[in-house]
Amino acid sequence: MPLNFRWIGFILSAFPGAKIVHVNRDPMATCWSIFKHYFPDPCLFAYDLEDLAQFYRLYMDLMTFWRELYPDSIYDLDYERLTENQEAETRKVLAFCDLSWEDQCLDFHETERQVKTISAAQVRTQMCTGSSDAWKKYEHRLQPLIASLGYRESLI
Repeated sequence: MPLNFRWIGFILSAFPGAKIVHVNRDPMATCWSIFKHYFPDPCLFAYDLEDLAQFYRLYMDLMTFWRELYPDSIYDLDYERLTENQEAETRKVLAFCDLSWEDQCLDFHETERQVKTISAAQVRTQMCTGSSDAWKKYEHRLQPLIASLGYRESLI
């Protein structure tokens, strides 16, 4: 969920040994994904492109703060690298979390357990590359977001 990052300080204060896996993704891909989905309150920022850009900047600022406060407890997983080299990146995450490798890690889409998130349908398909460029089809309509983010592909 777009608001989960707010709770990192509480989680790591309550559970000092907890590990946080933070997925970094291209800013436009992240914002486009939020904008195109329905989120219940309190995600009203998700429906205005300029509000969304402001929220994204606040999120990035807070993540910088959390990393400085808890440098050994947060792992930044690059989404694009994960889609390009799933096994290597998954092994890195598991090592960070002190978990052992299982071949089923690559077959997450075959799980039969219930998924109750916005991405429930995606969990049922194999990982693919290129989804971070989906917003480019709508670039002409996303100009307020692009301008408010001061977007350049090296913004991450």
